[in-house]
Amino acid sequence: MINGQVVKLKYCFTCKMFRPPRTSHCSVCDNCVERFDHHCPWVGNCVGKRNYRFFYAFILSLSFLTAFIFACVVTHLTLRSQGSNFLSTLKETPASVLELVICFFSIWSILGLSGFHTYLVASNLTTNEDIKGSWSNKRGGEASVNPYSHKSVITNCCAVLCGPLPPSLIDRRGFVQSDTVLPSPIRSNEPACGAKPDGSMEDTCQDFAISCTA
Repeated sequence: MINGQVVKLKYCFTCKMFRPPRTSHCSVCDNCVERFDHHCPWVGNCVGKRNYRFFYAFILSLSFLTAFIFACVVTHLTLRSQGSNFLSTLKETPASVLELVICFFSIWSILGLSGFHTYLVASNLTTNEDIKGSWSNKRGGEASVNPYSHKSVITNCCAVLCGPLPPSLIDRRGFVQSDTVLPSPIRSNEPACGAKPDGSMEDTCQDFAISCTA
């Protein structure tokens, strides 16, 4: 029960455990991620509970950087074209033209991604929940209320971006325990080491020159 609403727990047959709420199994990383948002190819891993705020800051700062570079390039070309032909100015600065084209086409996708995640932060949702329609009527059924929302945009933003960072569940400095190697049992129909089929014993084993006693 979360905020008076029943949340079902699913069993992960790969990780052999019941998934905590808002946890999903990533097919790329092959493990369960708590508060799974999505697997981002930009950063090369999953975006989840402990790194979502850093991912949001990354795309937000990237949006400001792209917009700033685009404005600077436009200002640079405008100042250089004063008193001369604008086409001649473009021919004189091909690098600025290339940078202008790249920023023009990339700024829309980056700003769109930042706006989408701003909506998710304000609603206390994840990309996985929004795509699947976990708390909406996208599945065709009755819409349910998001039990993780605090009913306030400011509270949701503070809970997602400014809340206490939970500790890692992975002991990166821990020692790896070696697997226990069980001795293989000797079959009754096979002769022991150094034993001949007629029952007599050899003095030494042939394999690896290991001594064998009777």
